[in-house]
Amino acid sequence: MITVSRLAEAFYPVDELSDGIVRCGDELPNKTFYTYFKICENDQYSPFIVSENCIDDDFAGEILQFCGCRSAVDFAKCQLSENRYGFTHLLYVPYQYHSELKGRLDSDRMNTILCIPIFNSEFSGDESPEEFIELRRTIVPTYRWDRDVSPKITFRFDNRKTKGGTGDGYVFARFDQVLREIDNLVGVTDGFIELINYKDDVVEILFHGGSVFTWIQNRNDSRAEQITQDSIHDRLWTFLTR
Repeated sequence: MITVSRLAEAFYPVDELSDGIVRCGDELPNKTFYTYFKICENDQYSPFIVSENCIDDDFAGEILQFCGCRSAVDFAKCQLSENRYGFTHLLYVPYQYHSELKGRLDSDRMNTILCIPIFNSEFSGDESPEEFIELRRTIVPTYRWDRDVSPKITFRFDNRKTKGGTGDGYVFARFDQVLREIDNLVGVTDGFIELINYKDDVVEILFHGGSVFTWIQNRNDSRAEQITQDSIHDRLWTFLTR
């Protein structure tokens, strides 16, 4: 069970706020992490939230009160009310999906749930533990509450000109990486780019000629469209985030 005294053994400083919320600090050479906990009684699960270089007691308290002392059995995604950072959804993350609190509160981790405010397009809500860890590691800086939207992009491509590609498999990619590969596709008539967004919609992008690409959504060749290189940025961003 998470208590203030247990937190004081693992963190410094530890500050008790109102409504059972506790802020714990982790000062590193170049950054500070703040872990906020809601103290829950008996066998209830204590939610917690982590920020990097940001003390915002009001926001953390709002999130933790919204989470409540709920079960931590399943990975889940739910909608958030309007807030100062523009986050639209919240992830409930059981201990099997992350490494927070390991080596500090090992015996208590299973009685906690990590709460992560997100933009809707950053996670589907049905990721495996391995997918969730990879997305956090390479795509979505979940500790940064001031981050820009970092959409989930599942990516496959082949480009014989650059000798680049993912083979038959998919990888997670950042938006800027995708844009670079689209630029690299110019002049390559036997290459392709395939993208899957957080809703599992699919788009395939082929070079058509000049500064024009072919856009094929959800593998429906009969509805293929021609799109210019200048307009593909906005069209792709909409596909990934709406």
